[in-house]
Amino acid sequence: MVQAGFSGFPRGGLAFLRELAAHNDRAWFEEHRAAWDDQIVPAMLALCAGLQERLADVMPRLTFLPRIGGSLFRLNRDTRFSKDKSPYKTHTAAMLWEGGEKHSAPGVYVHVGTEEVIFGGGIWIFDEAQLDRYRKRVADDRKGPALEAALKQAKKAGLVPDAAEKLVRVPRPFDPEHPRGDLLKLKGLVVGKTSKPGPWLHSAELLDRAEAAARAYAPLHAWLREELKS
Repeated sequence: MVQAGFSGFPRGGLAFLRELAAHNDRAWFEEHRAAWDDQIVPAMLALCAGLQERLADVMPRLTFLPRIGGSLFRLNRDTRFSKDKSPYKTHTAAMLWEGGEKHSAPGVYVHVGTEEVIFGGGIWIFDEAQLDRYRKRVADDRKGPALEAALKQAKKAGLVPDAAEKLVRVPRPFDPEHPRGDLLKLKGLVVGKTSKPGPWLHSAELLDRAEAAARAYAPLHAWLREELKS
């Protein structure tokens, strides 16, 4: 699919997500899906294309797959293990990543919803081999401080560290009083900045903000890419 230049997230797309929250069923979605197909999907793919182009100097090997299920996450929810059986997410999200499998590679993430817009990056959950490498690198007296420096730069831009899972205690065999104990407890590492939607969302400023966040995340991306590769 060819993307036109990005000019903003469509107002009709935001209205669709708001209505989807109130009518989260397949019948309503099929009746109104033109907003998804004709507005949201092209806009999000154009945003990804613009990000990939702008970030070529700091992340030259980012993967962009211009389709749903590629860089653009599907709108369908996985309800198999959830009490909430609503079939659709009420936000849209996309990712550019570096490496093989999308979910185990460091990447740049953009999320647009009616209540929040999120810019972020990282790896949500490390696989077993990555987790072992991560802990050894964090404990290393050279590589660990380099990670702290990358996180510090991200924090200056408002990108807050987050993780899907975190241990209560520092894992063995590491010192329970290790100076980077909080980092050793993590099972994944991402940073993100959350903003309220505003008029800027519907203009090219959305791409500008996504780029600025990605550049602040870039040192962490480089650390994850280099230190966790097999």
